[in-house]
Amino acid sequence: MEGNLKIDISETNRGKEQIIIDRKFKYNFSKLKKDNTKIYKCTEYKTLNKCKSFIILNDHKEVLNYDSSHNHPGNEINVSKSLIKHKIKDEIKKSLIPSDIKSKLIFDKISQEIGYICPEYKTIKTQITRYKNKQLFPNVKTFDEVPNVSEYYKTIRGEYFMIFKNSNKIIFQSPFQAKLFMENKHIFADGTFLIAPTNSYQVFITRTYVTELNCFYTTSILLMTKKNKLCYKEVKDHNILNTYYNAISNLCFINIEYIPDIFNKIKNTCKIYESTYSQFLIFLDYFEKTFLNIYNIKYWNYYNNIDVMKWFLPINLKINT
Repeated sequence: MEGNLKIDISETNRGKEQIIIDRKFKYNFSKLKKDNTKIYKCTEYKTLNKCKSFIILNDHKEVLNYDSSHNHPGNEINVSKSLIKHKIKDEIKKSLIPSDIKSKLIFDKISQEIGYICPEYKTIKTQITRYKNKQLFPNVKTFDEVPNVSEYYKTIRGEYFMIFKNSNKIIFQSPFQAKLFMENKHIFADGTFLIAPTNSYQVFITRTYVTELNCFYTTSILLMTKKNKLCYKEVKDHNILNTYYNAISNLCFINIEYIPDIFNKIKNTCKIYESTYSQFLIFLDYFEKTFLNIYNIKYWNYYNNIDVMKWFLPINLKINT
């Protein structure tokens, strides 16, 4: 069977290598062994499906071992979308002038090669445009080129700003923003991957409400080069705690009446494994103090403002059992 496999090379949204088998199943890189062979796990491994399927390849992308025991159907549309995005990004990467690339023309050509199972261009247009914009080289291309010394710099418009930097973060802030940051107790932060430049992982923007201006005002912009994954590394191989870890981010979509009971269930379960999962428990203590005690839940909960999506139900059921 392994000799008949159709293997395509693609990439994740974050640029990591991805293996596609028979244009139905996607596998993300998991581990590099001592003999330089690579293990790839089905992308459904980290979902509620917990799919055990994996594939091992050598340096020449030859199959050494393949476990095809999927517990879910293949998703040809999703796979086709990944393939097309990868091929278009590859063409953009090769171009000396990325802005001149006609993404739609490339899409039309590739979609004919893939066949009838192909997504519409509008489903990938935003991601392709964002990727194209990231290829436009800024004056500063690497993290190390950003100066370490905190001093005033000027924007093109002649406005002063300062840079604060450590091994993982860069903060940009003007004198006025710094003044607001110090004088206001309540600072709101929001993170996004969408506008992060190529030499960073994520962008955080802090804001505060300014009464005199009658609006929220940005107080700083922060670039992160990597993400702290201490909690995730602790719980990723523990089925129950990994489910609870993912459930925390979904509390903003759950009925407020149920949140205290759900959180207590998560925390009490984590206490059983306190000696092994201390980082997750530290995070839960912080979350409880900040978002359940200091701030009213209604300020960050969206349950009454959106239609609750069906994919939250399995998590709720898992927690309540």
